[in-house]
Amino acid sequence: MQFTLILLLGLCSLSAYSAEDLLELGCTTNAQCEKFEGGHCHDSSCVCVARGSNEHIPCQPKDNKLSNIIGGPCPCSQPHAECDTKMQQCFCADNYMASADRRRCLPLQVALDGACELSRQCQRADTFAVCHMSQKRCICREHFEQHQGSCRALLDMGCSNNTHCEPIGASICLPPAKKCACIQDYVPNHNMTSCVSGVGFGSNCTTPAQCQLQLGAGSTCRDNRCTCRIKHYLKMDQEPNSAVCEPLVPYGAYCRRTEDCQQHQPDVENRVHDARMHCFRGECQCRPDFRVVDNQHCVLDTSAANPRYRLQHAPLSMLIFWPIYYYV
Repeated sequence: MQFTLILLLGLCSLSAYSAEDLLELGCTTNAQCEKFEGGHCHDSSCVCVARGSNEHIPCQPKDNKLSNIIGGPCPCSQPHAECDTKMQQCFCADNYMASADRRRCLPLQVALDGACELSRQCQRADTFAVCHMSQKRCICREHFEQHQGSCRALLDMGCSNNTHCEPIGASICLPPAKKCACIQDYVPNHNMTSCVSGVGFGSNCTTPAQCQLQLGAGSTCRDNRCTCRIKHYLKMDQEPNSAVCEPLVPYGAYCRRTEDCQQHQPDVENRVHDARMHCFRGECQCRPDFRVVDNQHCVLDTSAANPRYRLQHAPLSMLIFWPIYYYV
């Protein structure tokens, strides 16, 4: 009877502890906390934060199974994925990008007739290519024809040989299509009767293709001026006076480094204007002073729950006497 009572008391005292209490949370380095999800060492104890935020949560041991998500913990099971040993996360290797479901690493650039899943893969090789949704291969888009490994713009003029296209200038005859086509670096004018060269951002244009020759598939001709399409921004290229229209980085997008989440605006110093997001555990997340709205946009957090914002926008008198308030 006495033994049974002692056993019951022991079990009751054990149940009073949480699962976190039963874990060894003492530490001297961050490496000792890597066995926990989101763990790091703080004040000689392992603390854990929730995915995508700085909220503290009870520490849980990591699942040592192979990760099937790009951005998940190492070891990595996907082909062309590699482990970032510093962050202990799986990322796609150089020249590869994550698929839409983040379960595979896809080639960043795919030539015409190559296997693809996203049009962006094809457009890195040829601006006027797209990924055929059912065939899953790179093809030339409508009104363009493949010739010698690139997409050539077709004119609204029939032909059987190059002689028929000579009066137009900057064009050749493509026998398979039986139409005249613009030579490389030229596209048709607005009525597809002659070939014109590409123009840069803000220049006069008559068709989107004129802009896309220089600014990429993310550009268009709006009000007779070359500009970026909706949900795209102008990114300055490495070469002088060169730019390209890139897609805006959405909240939750796959990333490997914080630079993947930032958008460079066209100014003299090519500074980063959009610094609302950073890369956190393989995803573009809002920085600590920002909050997400509609699961899409990061906006400045002006709520009472943000002490940093309250301090930054406090009256000058309060900032001057803050030490007094703090220590009284």
